[in-house]
Order: sequence, then C-alpha cells, then structure tokens
Amino acid sequence: MDRSVENIHLIMIKESLDFNDKQLPEGYEFVMYEPGMMDKWVDIQLSSKHILEKSEGELYFKEVFLQSEDFLKEVMVFIKDEKGELVGTGAIWEGKYFLEDRNKKYRLHWIAIDSKHGGKGLAKALVSKLLSIFKDKKMGEGLYLSTQTCSYVAIKIYLDFGFKPYDLENNKKGWDIVFNKLKINCLKKISI
Repeated sequence: MDRSVENIHLIMIKESLDFNDKQLPEGYEFVMYEPGMMDKWVDIQLSSKHILEKSEGELYFKEVFLQSEDFLKEVMVFIKDEKGELVGTGAIWEGKYFLEDRNKKYRLHWIAIDSKHGGKGLAKALVSKLLSIFKDKKMGEGLYLSTQTCSYVAIKIYLDFGFKPYDLENNKKGWDIVFNKLKINCLKKISI
C-alpha cells in the first residue's frame, strides 16, 4: 500500500464468476481460519500497511469477524510459508453497499500479504482461492470489493480478475489517480 498517494475510497464489482485460476508458488499453502489466529491477522495487516495501529486491527477483528466466527472458519483464508508462518490473508464477507442485490451481497475483504513476501504472486493466488470458495459455496453470481487509490497495485490484480470500477463517473478523481499510477491509457480505460 502506497501511503504517499491520496487516499480515495473506491468500489469494484465482478458480475461473473469466470476467472483464471492462479496457484501458490512452491513452499506456500492455504489454511483456513481457526480460533486464535487474530494476532497473526493483525500482524499481516500491519506489515502490509492496511492498518497503522495494532489496536485498530484487534478492535475490528473482535467487533466484526468474531461476531460470526463459525462463518469466518469457512471464508477466511491464510497463506502459510514453508517455515509455518502465516504471511497472507483474505476473506469473503457480507457487504454494506449492495444490500438489495443478492449477487453483490458479499465482498472480498481485507486482502493482505506480509510485505516480506510481496511480489511472489501470493495475492493473485489468494484472490483466486477466495473466488473459488465463493463459487463452490454458491454464494451468488457476483461480488464486490472496497479498495482505495493507495492500493493501486492490488487494483491491477483485481482488474486482471475481471473486477470493474463501479460508478466511474462519480469517482473520476480516484480512478484517474489509479489509472495514472498503473499507466493505463484512455483507450484501455474505456474497455474496463
């Protein structure tokens, strides 16, 4: 996450469950959430700069995720490295923006990779795993995610998985920042 970029909230939607499956590199494996993993989740979020204070992450995890811990066990994924350390995480979670639309009821949520493990394709494999869970559990025909301009590297991954900018016209400033950072030209923007 590039904290030097103006932070503007953005939403992306995916209206199809089609995607190209991405695998973890050798030495990594997926594990599902189990009770007691909150501290590691917080550490990963801190390392990736999604949060700046440990207490912020602990509070969110307790107030949101632990309220539905049985569901969390089915939809929160971690990536474990060959040393047994948890180095990435993400979840599918109930959203708050498209309550009337069953096919956008859920979102990809809090996707993060420990900064020491960035650039290895872990985020792509994690998004792929989450989309597979969503599809296998028949949770809908589409979903969304909330992101921000300072996560433009992640936004490129989401674009590659078929997520599209939502409400492009009313969020022009934010999307212009992202497209400029990603060096996506105007012709390509039109097809997004």
